[in-house]
Amino acid sequence: MAKLLLFSLILLSNALQAQNDSLPVPKPQRIAATRQELLASFLNNDPAATSLWQDSLMRLEDSVRVALVWDERWLLYYWEEAYGNLFDEVPRLDAATRRQLALKIPPPKDSLFEWLDYVLYENRFQVYENISRGFLTAEEKQFALILFDYLLRLNQDEVEIGEWNKRLDAFLALHPDSPFKNYIQSNLYTPKPQEDKPKSSQVNRNQGFGIDFLFTSGRWRDELERTLRSPYGFDIGLNYWLRRWNFGLRCNFSWQKLNRPIFEGNFEWPKNDPSTLIMPALEIGYDVLNNKKLRVYPSAVAGLSILKPPSPDEEEDDPLPDYYSNFVYTKGYLGAALTADIKLKYFSSYDDRVQDASYLSARIRIGYNWLNWDKKNDALRGDMFYLALGVNIFGNTL
Repeated sequence: MAKLLLFSLILLSNALQAQNDSLPVPKPQRIAATRQELLASFLNNDPAATSLWQDSLMRLEDSVRVALVWDERWLLYYWEEAYGNLFDEVPRLDAATRRQLALKIPPPKDSLFEWLDYVLYENRFQVYENISRGFLTAEEKQFALILFDYLLRLNQDEVEIGEWNKRLDAFLALHPDSPFKNYIQSNLYTPKPQEDKPKSSQVNRNQGFGIDFLFTSGRWRDELERTLRSPYGFDIGLNYWLRRWNFGLRCNFSWQKLNRPIFEGNFEWPKNDPSTLIMPALEIGYDVLNNKKLRVYPSAVAGLSILKPPSPDEEEDDPLPDYYSNFVYTKGYLGAALTADIKLKYFSSYDDRVQDASYLSARIRIGYNWLNWDKKNDALRGDMFYLALGVNIFGNTL
């Protein structure tokens, strides 16, 4: 009797244990456990077991849950060299599919993606070699390399954004009918930071104003070199900058004495008398260089040149003779100049993509003016070369 009772208890215990084993395990727990098995197989470098657990996760997915995220799966394809699976899935991951995946419940948080990302990044050069010697077309090899860099986020450095987009442009130009074209255009291009700014801000950043104050020294040519001593003075300029174009209004004031007398009829402007030179002008130029340290632009100049004795209020102690009014020479002239700014200080953070950041600079200006005073007096035949040094303040419009 005792043996029968003991046997009955053993049967009952086994039945209860079997009943407990048959209870369904919730799907989130099954997904989490399978992902851990997949990770263990991956870290043990066991492709067969990894593929088995990957298939198990795919079977656990449904219309509600995601068991293996698309970028995890694609990294595994690179590790397994399963490029056919990769090329089959890429064209199907369009915007609508992404929205559907975003509505599903993601897998439980674990370290699977971090390990995949770390291992593939550390072995990326081996992956590059595997792609290069794989049985793939030239188009497939190029795309596989592009997508792999994208998955490892090697295109996120701001300095490389322009080169990354050029790389995509080159691929599409070479393969305009590629099955990966829509995916590349929809997902892989990286917008430049300034493209996120309001359009009105971008337009305003393309224009600005500048003002300079320069000390000048000149040298005469031809007869002027014998008639006048070297001029010294200052130059004030206002400048409007628009998309590399420079529009300026300038006026030069300088003084020099006569090396020899100037005659007009019976009147004489005697040797060693002072003279005043005033040269208002308009100029237009274009930036040939504009970077963080230096800005250089040539310009064409047109204006008036006025050479005259000092005005009466400048010589109050010794009034000038009335006939000095005969020695006022006013003529139009043309000129050319080369201006360089050495940028010393920025008033806001400098952006390599924006060439008009507000700054203070040392300005160097050299130029040549073709004068026409000889039409009134042959002793004034000649031109003028000049050098100017000073400061310039440039401010972009807000």
